[in-house]
Amino acid sequence: MSQTGQISKQRKVLLIGREIGLQMEKLIPEMQEMVKGYNLQSEKSPFRNVLNVATEPGSGIEVTKNYIRYQLGRSGANQMWRDTAGGDKNFAVTLVGEIDALSKNAEEIVKAIGEDPNTESGKDQLQQIHLRLMQLYLGNLARYQVFLANEKGNS
Repeated sequence: MSQTGQISKQRKVLLIGREIGLQMEKLIPEMQEMVKGYNLQSEKSPFRNVLNVATEPGSGIEVTKNYIRYQLGRSGANQMWRDTAGGDKNFAVTLVGEIDALSKNAEEIVKAIGEDPNTESGKDQLQQIHLRLMQLYLGNLARYQVFLANEKGNS
């Protein structure tokens, strides 16, 4: 690879990182709003295991969503997954929907770096960015859940 190609690749990586950071600044408050009403104040957080699945080499978006669905169906699973916040959708289903919705944020990033999300390379970028957004989203959700559990202990 030529030095110009190397610089261009490094520039794209930096631009993607910047765009992901900007998206996360919007997504974190939206995530905090989404969890309002759900009882996530459990002392034992189920998110560490979900995050482990999401970040395993060879894992992906569908694998992670399937793991969340598995938690919902598993007997003895944390009740947090089944909580409906007074509505008809339980937390697990809502979270899977939120993960799917991150594809729109990923598409915005792909377009911001000058890629066409309909080309082969654009689709690859879209998949990688969606995965990274999901990992960051779940990591921030895990940290927020710990905060909520601590708040419950202090009230």
